[in-house]
Amino acid sequence: MSDRELAGELRAFRVLTCAILLIPLVVGLVGAFGGLEGLAALFAEDRRVELAPAIRDHLRAVCWMFFGLVPLVGWTLVKPVERAMPFRIVVAVAIAAGVVRVIGAIVDGNPGLIAFVFAAMELGVLPVVLIWHSSIVRRLGA
Repeated sequence: MSDRELAGELRAFRVLTCAILLIPLVVGLVGAFGGLEGLAALFAEDRRVELAPAIRDHLRAVCWMFFGLVPLVGWTLVKPVERAMPFRIVVAVAIAAGVVRVIGAIVDGNPGLIAFVFAAMELGVLPVVLIWHSSIVRRLGA
């Protein structure tokens, strides 16, 4: 593969990764600033949910941390070879989140279509992204 072809592949990889990052960008911001009601509206769920203030507070913080993945992963894309490990850690944790979703569906019941779409992305798409990333990093580092 020529340098030009590899550069084009890296560009395509970055575009796909940035498209995927729209999920933590939107969900993280909506959850952090809109709280549980904002997330319920985003996912077309019932907004009338009773939870203790501490749980609501924790949810907002976790959503903000979810949003925090966006600049971190963006930072890794600038120098993919040198920053490969942080990228791999974030994606591996996201893949594990898919496993947690499946466990949640078994324990808590059907979470609905949107959660299943996210689980499919986490368990189906992200492993492919991780393999693609490894391939690109290996060829860039050679």
